[in-house]
Amino acid sequence: MNDNSYEIEDDSYYLYACAELKSREREFVSGSRKERMMQARDMDEFLKVLNDTSYASKISMIGETGNFQGALISVYKEITNYLENRLKDEHKKIINILFFEEFLHNMKVLLKSSLLEKDFEDLYIPIKYEYGSLSRALDTQKYEDILDPVPDIIDHLREMIGISGDKDLRQLELDLEAFYVKKMLGTAESLSRKMMIDYVRHKIDLINIETIYRRRQLKMKIPFSGIVHKGGFIKPKVLSDLETESMDYFVRELESTEYGDVIVRGAQQLFSDCSFASFERNRDDYFLQYFDRIKYSVSNLEKIFHFFFRKKIEVLNINILYTGIKYNVNKSNLECRID
Repeated sequence: MNDNSYEIEDDSYYLYACAELKSREREFVSGSRKERMMQARDMDEFLKVLNDTSYASKISMIGETGNFQGALISVYKEITNYLENRLKDEHKKIINILFFEEFLHNMKVLLKSSLLEKDFEDLYIPIKYEYGSLSRALDTQKYEDILDPVPDIIDHLREMIGISGDKDLRQLELDLEAFYVKKMLGTAESLSRKMMIDYVRHKIDLINIETIYRRRQLKMKIPFSGIVHKGGFIKPKVLSDLETESMDYFVRELESTEYGDVIVRGAQQLFSDCSFASFERNRDDYFLQYFDRIKYSVSNLEKIFHFFFRKKIEVLNINILYTGIKYNVNKSNLECRID
């Protein structure tokens, strides 16, 4: 398991960017405002509170679409544009790591679109690349303005799609996810920054644990070996050896790891109304604490990544609150996901 020690050297190249982001700390929504949003009686009351935050400029987008998706994507693109303009060329690949889940989702959309011969652009999240750009790249093998590691992932997609015979979409998704995780770990390793490499390794561990929990809840028959990814701190064999054990035994064996809180709380909520919403919240808290170790450094890539990691979590939580208020979700269920 990771030794938790990091010697992060300050980089004068990022002095201005980190000072700028320090001044933008006031953008983050306070706990009291989030609580007021959660307790809003209707959408008008929710938007009134939102109007007093840095997201006020997004309210018109919400009104145009009737959902928060446009505002969410707008924030994602603002983050991407900032990183594209402020980072050294060799560091811009952290955009792929920051939007790990969203880019994986997009690759799965491309896979389904090709196999089912349907246009799923509505499901695509246009952050760094538009749907049409990646669809054309998949068809033509031309990767103009598409940066690593995306071409390798699309090439792998094409190979899977080209396999003859009947295709099991779920198995192809698992194969794609395994390849994608490997490429993201390789991307982190190419940065040669231990904290970013370990971040992806921790992410792999928590993806594996969450996947195992989902398998238990849904009573899936897929063996652990078919769903557990390599590259984390917890070796796949350790997890596979626990496949036939009870959930209580599984939790006891892993609660001594540094993921103890996530594992125990995730198991406690597994079959409750909170379910995986609680797991995701605890996972996010784990990573917020992880990056808290560099709060006394001045200017470096990790501080920039941490700021936008927090921003991403925040806008996702506001999206959850918006959806909860719109559809009158029970407040206790919202509290499972929002800190």
